[in-house]
Amino acid sequence: MRYWAYALGLGALAGVLLGLRFGLAVGLGAGAGIALAAWLVLSRRTRRRARLSRAPFPPAWRATLEEWVGYYRALEPADRRRFEDEVRWFVDEHVITGPRGAEIDDALKVLVAASAVVLIFGRPGFRYPKLRDIVIYDEAFDETYRGEGNILGMVHGQGPILFSARALRQGFRGDGDGHNVGYHEFAHVLDFDRGRADGVPGFMPWAAVAPWLSVVHAETARAAKGRSILRRYAAKNEAEFFAVATEVFFERPEKLRAEHPELYALLRDAYGQDPAR
Repeated sequence: MRYWAYALGLGALAGVLLGLRFGLAVGLGAGAGIALAAWLVLSRRTRRRARLSRAPFPPAWRATLEEWVGYYRALEPADRRRFEDEVRWFVDEHVITGPRGAEIDDALKVLVAASAVVLIFGRPGFRYPKLRDIVIYDEAFDETYRGEGNILGMVHGQGPILFSARALRQGFRGDGDGHNVGYHEFAHVLDFDRGRADGVPGFMPWAAVAPWLSVVHAETARAAKGRSILRRYAAKNEAEFFAVATEVFFERPEKLRAEHPELYALLRDAYGQDPAR
């Protein structure tokens, strides 16, 4: 409905302006045409998603989710269907390849999409703020994007998302250990939604920002001393704190809630999910 509202508003404005210059009949006809064209453009993504949802979900993709993604296995049937839709939309709307455009298997694409979907699943209708290319390397890479490095994942502020395939698989295979490079990097993507990563994603309620920053500063000091459930890397800066806390929130929610209840509550409200329940 909102697309029709935008389109009709644009068409009405154009119709009035053209009608004043060329007459009522011309204005009405042009306005209607402009409204229809605007609706077709604005609703294109929604209409494509609807078409995709009407097709059967690929059995091999479902098998990948069943085998690798504990979050998916824990969902009720209706939520599983919604999760599958989100996965297929994500794969359809992003370019996911190996280095230099090399083909990769669908299972890796599904794991990338599942990483992204888990974080936004508590906010139906949410869309990632920017569509990005995603590049999957076989192993860890260095800053020149070659092998034999120690980088497992990377997000450029205005560029692609990079992953190590081995690390991506390990993140789901070690479900519950607090490490998931997929969750970590997509937390950075959410953090970049306002142009820079500052550890405060745009979807966080405004009233929660001040309490969040207070908790970040207190927990960063604890993490730096090894006294937190969050690993020491969380103490690097606010952006890494948010990404590491996101990993633990989804992988070890009961432990996080027990040891850091205020941090857990803030993440619960931000993500719209309560995984420790």
